[in-house]
Amino acid sequence: MRICYTSDLHGRDMLYDQLAELLRQEQPDLAILGGDMLPDGDDHDPDGTQAAWVHAHLRPRLELWKRALPDLTFAFLMGNHDWLRSEQAVRAEQDAGLLTVLEVNRIWSCQGVKFLGCPLSPPTPHWVKDYERLDENGDAVPDFGGSVWATGPDGIGEVNAEQHFRTRPSMAAELARATVPPEPWILVAHTPPYDTGLDRLPNVDYPIGSKAVRAFVESNRPLCALHGHVHESPEVTGHWANDVSGVLCINPGQKHEQLHAVCFDTDRLRGSLWHTVLS
Repeated sequence: MRICYTSDLHGRDMLYDQLAELLRQEQPDLAILGGDMLPDGDDHDPDGTQAAWVHAHLRPRLELWKRALPDLTFAFLMGNHDWLRSEQAVRAEQDAGLLTVLEVNRIWSCQGVKFLGCPLSPPTPHWVKDYERLDENGDAVPDFGGSVWATGPDGIGEVNAEQHFRTRPSMAAELARATVPPEPWILVAHTPPYDTGLDRLPNVDYPIGSKAVRAFVESNRPLCALHGHVHESPEVTGHWANDVSGVLCINPGQKHEQLHAVCFDTDRLRGSLWHTVLS
């Protein structure tokens, strides 16, 4: 199966246009959109900005691409910049048959390859907290709060960091609940594994990836693992793919004006893998 993977487009039209051209050229069987694909939602109106963008902009693109490439399947992962309300909007596109939302607690199969998706990220300074969790049980709570989607009249609710992170399962706990698919299978986790050369920021002298994701990869050994989240890491480290205990983990990175994506065949992963910019 031929796969194209990208993440972190943040709703930028230029990058979506380049993705359309990549899909036209490669004609993959599956396109995986790996988190933070939506524009950053307005803190005061996440429904009218980010969720509305799904229907007004994402749906027409998917419909156009599917008319041009009828055999193309789309898989979609949420990310840490996304509001929980926006997942409801994305699931409406799933109900319309345009994409499949990847989840950590549900195995999805495409042409004999199984998939698990993990949208979660360890705490960040960004405002939206719907998909942020402590990485491992017992980790310290960060000293910054944020907001989550709420059911009140304003749609969002400011959170206390201690309450938010202590009352939700850690990433390690969420991954421990996952049913590992039979081989071959692929993990799509928005956050890259810790200390792998895929999780470094400029001017930050330590890795920011997930220890829980790394432990999950090492223990369960998928065919490969696809990541994003840390846009600048390939530029910082010179690596967009690295082995983790023999499992190839991939973070294409992302730029504002030039699409970073990878394409590969599942039956000859290492021999076919290439990067749209860095190969």
